[in-house]
Amino acid sequence: MNPSMTHLLLHLALIVAALGNSSLLLAQIRPTAAVWHPTANAVMTGSQSGLQEYSWPQLKLQRQLECNIEHILDLRLAADQQRLLVAGGTAGETGILQLLDLHSGKTLLTCTPHSDRITQTCWLPGDTQILTASDDGTATVLNAQDGTVQRRITLHSRPLLALTYSGDLQAATAGMDGIIRLWQPQDGRLIRILDNHTGPVTSLLALRTELATPPLLYSASRDKTIRLWQPLRGRLVRFARLNAVPQALHLTQNRSQLLAGCSDGTLQQLQPESLELLRTTQLERGSITTLLQHPASGDLLICADQGLLLFSADQLQP
Repeated sequence: MNPSMTHLLLHLALIVAALGNSSLLLAQIRPTAAVWHPTANAVMTGSQSGLQEYSWPQLKLQRQLECNIEHILDLRLAADQQRLLVAGGTAGETGILQLLDLHSGKTLLTCTPHSDRITQTCWLPGDTQILTASDDGTATVLNAQDGTVQRRITLHSRPLLALTYSGDLQAATAGMDGIIRLWQPQDGRLIRILDNHTGPVTSLLALRTELATPPLLYSASRDKTIRLWQPLRGRLVRFARLNAVPQALHLTQNRSQLLAGCSDGTLQQLQPESLELLRTTQLERGSITTLLQHPASGDLLICADQGLLLFSADQLQP
C-alpha cells in the first residue's frame, strides 16, 4: 500500500468520541500546534494533514489554508493579529517557515533557515524579528520581513525541542542534550547554563509577574520531572517527579495551576509554586502535545494523538 493511501485510511479511521463534559474532535492526524484566531471564536491548528481553521467551541472545520510544510510543528500569531507564523518541515531534510496573512490566507514569506524541522518559534517584541529552534541543533534570529538569518546560535550539540523568550529572561533553548541555555538574541551571547535534567527537555515556560522577581522558568523533561528555576541565578528552586513524560506546559490564566500534558495521555494539574500535584486526569486519547486556554471562557483545548479535545473550565477545578 502506498504512503498516501495509508495516510488516507488512517485519516478516515478516526471517529468522533466524547469524554465526560468534554468533547473530542478527531478531524486531524496528531494535531501538533494550535493558536487562537484574533476573534477568539475560532482556532487554527496544524499537523501532518495541513493547516486548518475550526469554529469555537463547536470545533467545526471552517477552512483549509494553503501551506507547503509537510509537518507543521508550531503556530504563532504576531502582535498585529494579522500575520500567522507557521513552522515545521521535513525530517532530516529541511526546516521551513511560512508567514501568512491570517484573513486572506495569502503567503507573505517562505524561508528555509534550517536543515531539519523547525520545532518552535517566537516573535520578538516589535514583530521585526523571529526566533527559531530546530532539530538540526541550532537556533536562529530571523528578519521577519525577508526571512534572512541575522544570527545563528550553535550552543547545543543535539536537536532542539523547546524555545521561550521574555524581556527579563532573554531567550532560552533546550532539547535532546538535556541542557537549558539562556542567551541574548541581540548578539547570541551565552548568559547561563542549567543542566540538572537527566533526559531531553521537552518544554520551557517563562514566567514574570509582580510577585515573581527574579524571573522564573519552568522546564519539562523526558526524565519525568518538571523543574522550577530562577534561571538568571542558575538556581533550581524545586522539582516534581511525575509518572509520565510531561510534553506541554501551560499556566492557567489566573495563575492558580500549572498544567502538564503528558505522553501517557494524562493531564496533570500542579500548584505553580510548590509543584504539588493537585489532580491527574486520564484522557485516554494518546500523547498530548499542546495545551491552549481560551481567553474568555477559560476552557482548555488539548492537542493529542487522536485529535482535538475540549476540556471545560469547570473540569480544571482541582
